[in-house]
This record gives sequence, structure tokens and C-alpha cells, in this order.
Amino acid sequence: MDPITHGLIGIALSTLSGHSMQLNDPVFLGCTLGAMLPDLDIIAHVKGRLNYLLKHRGASHSLIALTASALGLGTALHFLFPTTSWATVILWTLIGTMSHGVMDLLNSYGAELLWPFSRKKITVDMIMLTDPVVFGLLLVSLIISLTNPTLASISSQTALLLSLLYLGYRHLGRIEIRDRLINIYQITDKDQVKVIPAMYHPFTWNFILFQEEHVSFGIIRNQKPSICRVLPKFNQDHPSVANALEGNLAEIFSHFTPYYHVITHFSDTEECIVEFLDLRYWAKGDFLYTGRVYVTLDGEISQEIFHPLPNQKGVLLSY
Repeated sequence: MDPITHGLIGIALSTLSGHSMQLNDPVFLGCTLGAMLPDLDIIAHVKGRLNYLLKHRGASHSLIALTASALGLGTALHFLFPTTSWATVILWTLIGTMSHGVMDLLNSYGAELLWPFSRKKITVDMIMLTDPVVFGLLLVSLIISLTNPTLASISSQTALLLSLLYLGYRHLGRIEIRDRLINIYQITDKDQVKVIPAMYHPFTWNFILFQEEHVSFGIIRNQKPSICRVLPKFNQDHPSVANALEGNLAEIFSHFTPYYHVITHFSDTEECIVEFLDLRYWAKGDFLYTGRVYVTLDGEISQEIFHPLPNQKGVLLSY
């Protein structure tokens, strides 16, 4: 989720504590700031977009880091505003930081919640990065709370409850779409179908079909599925492909996304090109994040390039 939505969630949760929305109230500040604090990893952007993509929602979004952030921020706020017990401030700050981690699991980007034990980004593929329904409910709740403070708690409870019901509706809808895709494309195993939220269209779903001979990527609009790309399966036992799968780019994609695919381009006279595609995000007729590994005829990697945006100069990986 975006930082503004996280902040709105923090504000809504803080009103449940019974404390007022005051800038000198440590519970309000702890819960609100705690809900936004993990996104400070945006500073990784100063070293380039690739570094940001690899660091964002990494260690800073783990259960360990979220707890440590709550302890540090809550203790500082208690020192500045010793009007509330330390334990109470820490509790509500922890609720704020944990809400950030939970909400970031809802979209396809995910978060490394179990770092350092696992670097896998966990996701439940429920909503896009900024969902207008959740954002709208929380924004209306904030406006009501500011105009009529006596209604702050009930408006927050209502917004949070409606958001949960909306997420439940999304979940049931995704299951229904998955079952329909299984019937349409005659899939034998439901694990071969992944339904994920579209990047920019809140009421549109993308889907991935892991079929026997190929992988298909498609979009569902107005309840009708359409295939956008059909990607051939690759031979991972081929020496050039095997070497590419041991390279830096392969490691990046394995940690960066749970859904990626590899395409190989062979030539008798030229080097082999192994292309990596992140299947989560589709924009303007292409996948958002891609990469290429160039392998010589001798099977050695000559260069690896990560493309953080379509039709833009890629980032050359160094060894």
C-alpha cells in the first residue's frame, strides 16, 4: 500500500484506543507514524531504482524490524510526551507498525515478513498497490473524525469493518474467477491457475495459466478472460540456460517476485539470450520488470541486464 493509505489506517486504528487525534498525544502519534515508518526504506532509491526494488519491503518490513521500530518510536514518543504509560504507547505503536506489514501482504509486491529466516516476499494477491475503495473509506472516516470528533471512533470502526467486508468480497470473487478459468481452459490442477490484481485497474484481474507446453498471461475485463501473451516453456537442462539460472539476474528474480518466467532465444551464430519476465505487473502491452542474460557460445555469461521499466535503458549487473 502507499504511505498515505498506511497513514489513514494508522489514524483509524489510533481512534480505537480512546485517545484523541492530537499532535501531543503519544498514542495517536505512535499508531499513525508507526503505520508509515517502514516505508522509510524509500531512501534506497538514492542508489538507483534497482536497489530500491530489491530493498523495498525487505528487512524493514519483517516482523523483527516492525517490532524493533515500534519499540524505538514508542520509547521516543513516551520520552517526549510522558502523559501515557510506556506500555500503552508501545502497544499502539506496535499495532501501527504491524498494520503496515499486514496491509502490504495484500498486493502482489508482498513483503519479507519472515526475514532473516526467509527472503521470500509473502503476498496474498488481493488488491492493487493503492485500492480506491479502501482509500476512500478511510478518507471519509478521517473527514468525519475531523469535523465531528465525537464520531471518530465509530466512523473508524465502520471504515475498518467495511474494508474487511470488501476484502472478503474480493477474495470470494477471485476464487470464483479461478474456478471459471479452470473450466474455460480445461485446467486439471487449481494450483496451475494464479489470479492476481491488475496494476492500475482496481476492478480488473490478471491471471497466469501454468500449462503443460506453455505459460499464458491474460486479463479479465467485464467477466471475460482474454490471453495477452503465450510464453513457451524453457529447457532448464540446456547448458546455457542452466548457467543463466545460476547468475545474478536469476537470484534477483527469485527473491523479487514469486511469479516469473524465462524465455530462451537461441541462434547458431550468436550468443544465447535468456530473458526473465516478472509476471505480476502488466502495463501498456508489456511486463513492467524484465531482464536479459547474454550467454556466449561457450556457455559463459557475457552480461546481465535488469530492465526496471519497459523501453528504458537497463541496469548492467556487475560481478
